[in-house]
Amino acid sequence: MVKPVENYLYFALTGTAGDGARDAVCYPASTFIQATYASDTTTTLKFEDNTTNAIQGAATAKFATVVLTHEDIATNSDIHMEVVKAIAKIINNPGRGKVITVVDTAEGVVADEFENLNNTTAISCSSFAVTQ
Repeated sequence: MVKPVENYLYFALTGTAGDGARDAVCYPASTFIQATYASDTTTTLKFEDNTTNAIQGAATAKFATVVLTHEDIATNSDIHMEVVKAIAKIINNPGRGKVITVVDTAEGVVADEFENLNNTTAISCSSFAVTQ
């Protein structure tokens, strides 16, 4: 059986390419689990870590998080919802087999779905983590 090719979501922190700082990640869109309000200026995206997937028999599931920094909720009370809606549009991007740049802070690139949110405070990627 041939598995369908899927899209991948690319995120990068501020950094220099080739500096060995592990400042970029890429996850299959299908591993996205949730978006969570983290603070007034951050939203956390959670992905199932595909290297230790409990569904595929790993003893414990691990999860990868990507933290996005954005406008303060004090100046835009809908910012978290707007970020979540943009992520949903990005994940549901038509076509298959694409690497979609969601946020590349190092290069100042954001997905088109974030452009209208970049007016006062640029959407940026502030951290990555893998947790159990």
